[in-house]
Amino acid sequence: MEIRKLKPEENVHYKLMSAICFTKHMSPEDRYAWLKEPEKHADGYEHAWGAFDDSGRLISCMLVVPAQIMINGSPVKVGLICGVTTLPEARNARCVRKMFDIVIPLMKQEGMVFSLLYPFSLPFYRKFNYEHAFVRRQARFPISELAKYPYPDGMKVHDKGGPWADFAKVYEVFTQNKNLSMVRGEKEWEKLLNRDPHQKKEFTYIHYNDQSQPDGYVLYNGAFNDSNVYTLNIRELAWTDNTGLHAMLGFIHGLRSEYSEVTWPMASDIDVFSLLDNAWEVHLGYDAVVMNRILDVPAALDLIKAPSGKGSAIVKLTDKFLESNTGTYMASWENASIKIEKTSQAPDMELDIETLTQLVTGYITPAQAAYRQGVAIHSKMEELSALFPLKTLYLMEHF
Repeated sequence: MEIRKLKPEENVHYKLMSAICFTKHMSPEDRYAWLKEPEKHADGYEHAWGAFDDSGRLISCMLVVPAQIMINGSPVKVGLICGVTTLPEARNARCVRKMFDIVIPLMKQEGMVFSLLYPFSLPFYRKFNYEHAFVRRQARFPISELAKYPYPDGMKVHDKGGPWADFAKVYEVFTQNKNLSMVRGEKEWEKLLNRDPHQKKEFTYIHYNDQSQPDGYVLYNGAFNDSNVYTLNIRELAWTDNTGLHAMLGFIHGLRSEYSEVTWPMASDIDVFSLLDNAWEVHLGYDAVVMNRILDVPAALDLIKAPSGKGSAIVKLTDKFLESNTGTYMASWENASIKIEKTSQAPDMELDIETLTQLVTGYITPAQAAYRQGVAIHSKMEELSALFPLKTLYLMEHF
């Protein structure tokens, strides 16, 4: 078996494989037309890694897409794993394992600090030390519960292909203290705002305050739910301050003649019950949607903000897949400055790379980590808790 990046003319075979492995449909005529003109289907090949059998046939593939996320207020390079596919007849050939053997160390070499993916199976990706990283909470409630928010002035519709800079201004303020949030550039914004209200019921609105500055936006679509109730499904709702948030909620209430209820995926710091009058009308759903792993432990630890006061803590780490990460690390801090270094001293905490990933991003605290298998806290719980506090998490991108 050969593992390597795809050539442009080979990308068509990956796309045909995706039609087999994912819920896509293609007629025989399409297949033969694609094979005759592979150059027309080369887009994205530069991110594709493939496993080829002894005859040179592509039997498995994955995309490794470079991106940036926010961690503790700083943009950080990450590798997004997506589009993982293996032909049914090659499922026992350990193709994905062999690709990961190459791409995980390579991502680290290329300066990527984390790697994220949407799993089809959490146990499968735990083989490579990925771990659950984010709970996407979604609130569902009657639109009438927003009645206390007045309809705002300053709402503007965004037309497909229109400018995106004002959305970016709001998003950057909204996500500046939200870990895992994706850094978006022009390409990402143009893709996100490429929404069609007429054919797909995809709507995009932005609000401007009294100083003509953007302070909130909402992306939503309309659809019937399983109970045949016409529902306003929020794709993304962001704001710079309470004025922007309340304007968005008032705008949504103004759509009550069309919609009966609202679904809203939220960042982890939002208490939706305090925003509505009748808390018992709110139904919350939770989805374990994203997995993450640290690729470069020293770089990840350098992202930690210094706790207040003076202190230190030592963690002993095991990474079974990337053994170069394994070691004992000491964090010491004083006067808002923190230092990370390797040490041979006895640890205050022993943990695996999965748990450290959750701690560094603020998904869990050391007290919560103590429930995990393979974690032992011997001392300095107070210092460890200060070093790894709970953080607000937010990730709405699909990849």
